[in-house]
Amino acid sequence: MIKAIIVDDEANAREKLALLLREDFADSIHLVAVCRDGNEALAAIREHAPDLVFLDVEMPRMSGFDVLRQVGKPGFEVIFTTAYDHYAIKAIKFSAIDYLLKPIDIDQLKEAVERVLAKRGAAGSETRVPQLMENTRPGAPLTALSVPSQDGFVVVKLEDILWLEASNFYTVLHLRVGKQIVATRTLKDFEEMLGGSDFQRIHRSHMINLMHLERYIKGAGGQVVMAGGKTLDVSRTQKDELLVRMGRR
Repeated sequence: MIKAIIVDDEANAREKLALLLREDFADSIHLVAVCRDGNEALAAIREHAPDLVFLDVEMPRMSGFDVLRQVGKPGFEVIFTTAYDHYAIKAIKFSAIDYLLKPIDIDQLKEAVERVLAKRGAAGSETRVPQLMENTRPGAPLTALSVPSQDGFVVVKLEDILWLEASNFYTVLHLRVGKQIVATRTLKDFEEMLGGSDFQRIHRSHMINLMHLERYIKGAGGQVVMAGGKTLDVSRTQKDELLVRMGRR
């Protein structure tokens, strides 16, 4: 049994989530507190030392991110609950932390809980919340992400990634130091997370860091040469957008 806390300023949301946990997770989750705001959450965390906190992102006076800042180095896992907010979702994804969109779906809840249970004690888990705090610091650009791998998590600076390569349901990150990391996420996942940054999808199998693009070779789709000399194909469907990003159109 793991101890869990719900934190949400909306009464209906608190009650629905509590009901789902009691009905579907009675054998694995013991709900020890239900909190209406950040202050109640901080008191409950100090009192109960939970293993898992379901934390609303958008709350008056103290957001879910603010709660975690005050906790410092939490000894618990987090599942955020939120109405859709693009910036918040991107920051949470970059930090490899789970989230649920309201209204909460029971199947998604089960998947999130199972992922959290599997993550507990994984290598690198202590880095995820600090990385989230950095990613949500007001005015701070996203500079790193927590990459979920088969044996835990690795924090990777975006500037160190040369390109990303699809490998079935995984993604291989090729780094400047010649190292490779196999992430347990699809290339599409990374495309959604890194959209609007210095990264550009150039092919169904590749996404590149434009900061490490050395030259473009003309062709039907063409090719790019990355720092270190690696040559990658560009698909016809991605060529025009790439050239725009390069300032060639």
